[in-house]
Amino acid sequence: MSLQYTLRENKITKDIPDDYVGVPHAVTIHTREEMILAMTGSGSILKPTESNAVIDAYWSQIADWIGEGEGYADEYISVRFSIGGVFVTIDDRFDTARHSLNVITSLKQQMLSRGLDVTLQYIKADDRSPEIESVYDWGSDTENKQITSGQALEIKGEYLKIHDNTEEEGVFFVSQSGGTEIKAERIRINQPQTLSLMAPTLEAGDYRIEIRNTAYKTKTLRTGITGVVFTVG
Repeated sequence: MSLQYTLRENKITKDIPDDYVGVPHAVTIHTREEMILAMTGSGSILKPTESNAVIDAYWSQIADWIGEGEGYADEYISVRFSIGGVFVTIDDRFDTARHSLNVITSLKQQMLSRGLDVTLQYIKADDRSPEIESVYDWGSDTENKQITSGQALEIKGEYLKIHDNTEEEGVFFVSQSGGTEIKAERIRINQPQTLSLMAPTLEAGDYRIEIRNTAYKTKTLRTGITGVVFTVG
């Protein structure tokens, strides 16, 4: 099985002229219904109703444990917690105005290693995928350098608008150590050339920003990826 990709001009970096960013192209996103059909197809002993019930019970139990402040791990996924924000003294305590409790999910190596089976196929695509030209961080008053957790960002470029034709659209912050991604929930300005949004609560580390959207009234997902890695202190 192959994954198609294309190259997009990297308009953020200034030190390396005429460099490009590799972007997955037209990736198929399967639905829950397709999952059930694949699981219960010809030759399977599984039934759709029972399969749906087991999947619901699995995730419901994980959600219950999260609600009780407990994590979860198996061969496929890991669910854990982190606490964001600064405690100014040893006597300081958790304050929802200054701190946040984050639920972090990640795939285990058994799942990630399946990516080694994928063959990459370059194509010359002419679709209008998001092009990120600059990212201004209001928290640090810097451009194309860092991100301040929980603070405002302004992204400039082309074809940026989020149409919400699918649940997979949005602005995502992808950790460069482990692949965890967090979606921005608050987008204030949503225009083709400008996105103004609140960065989610992020742990310290390095991140790339991905914008995933669709063309007007379509469901084909397009992706734009920043050519630089942003640091969260």
